[in-house]
Amino acid sequence: MEKKSKILIIVCVIMQLILIVGVAALFIQNTKLADTVKQYVASNGDIHDIYDDSEVVKAYQSGDEDGLNEQDKYVLKKAKEVIKENIKDGMTDYEKEKAIYDWQVEYVAYNDQNLAPISAGDQYSHLPYGVLKYHQAICVGNATTFKLFMDLLGIENQIIHSTEDGEHAWNLVKLDGDWYHSDVTFDGGINGKPAYTNFNVPDSVKDDGSYPWNHEVIPAADGTKYCYLANEAKELKDIYALPKYIKQQLNKGTKTITFTLKDSTGYTQSVADYITSALATGDGDMYTNPTLPIGSKNIYVISVENYDDQNADEASQKIINKLQEIIDGLQ
Repeated sequence: MEKKSKILIIVCVIMQLILIVGVAALFIQNTKLADTVKQYVASNGDIHDIYDDSEVVKAYQSGDEDGLNEQDKYVLKKAKEVIKENIKDGMTDYEKEKAIYDWQVEYVAYNDQNLAPISAGDQYSHLPYGVLKYHQAICVGNATTFKLFMDLLGIENQIIHSTEDGEHAWNLVKLDGDWYHSDVTFDGGINGKPAYTNFNVPDSVKDDGSYPWNHEVIPAADGTKYCYLANEAKELKDIYALPKYIKQQLNKGTKTITFTLKDSTGYTQSVADYITSALATGDGDMYTNPTLPIGSKNIYVISVENYDDQNADEASQKIINKLQEIIDGLQ
């Protein structure tokens, strides 16, 4: 009887050990699975944490990097190099902002790859580390990197992190007391050259309903003084001045053509499409962007890619004649 009791005790102990080992194995397996799922979810557009750059900024200001981890040390090192190469003495805050914006649009290839398989740096694409080391960025990475540079340069700014209808993040920058939206991800640049369609734009441009934000918390962005598109837009008399002006810009190599119309009568999408298709001969390609309401003006934007001006000289009068036919048909 005593022998049977001992055997029973041993069996119970063995079963408990098996159970403990099984639970431990299951815990480890679930932990690995949770980490994998977390990484996968993060790479597929779910909500990301906003990087805290305060320690890097503090180290930049003090010159003491001892408190930084290895990733932040790399971020600071690379950021210093970028600032040294792009920021010159005597620059205004606007000039500094634009220099960083231009650099970042060219430097970063927007990353929308899925987790599997992971390419170099994808798992860091929501962080300045991924942007600066691997040239990889999703919107959060672009926004936090741009914020880092603005913070290092002493330019007041903040991030808008919209999560109501999917996730998108961009920057709000304050210049001479006015706020402006700057969105590196949605710039729409061509071949690494900025289009500036989302650089220093007001609420009237950015608040199109695609990515809402809390207007009670986020300050109103109604500045126009430093809006690149508004400042660069040429005021034209009417649509008949368009062919000549567009051709002049094409010949100059302009990639983003902006203009306003003193008299916009007859300027429709069909008219815009006709002009761009008629001028973009050979391998050229032009397309119109949505009209941007900025201040009291409507800014019209045409983006240019690989323009080939073969036979462009012959097009102007033909276009003007055709434009009149289109306008007559609209009446």
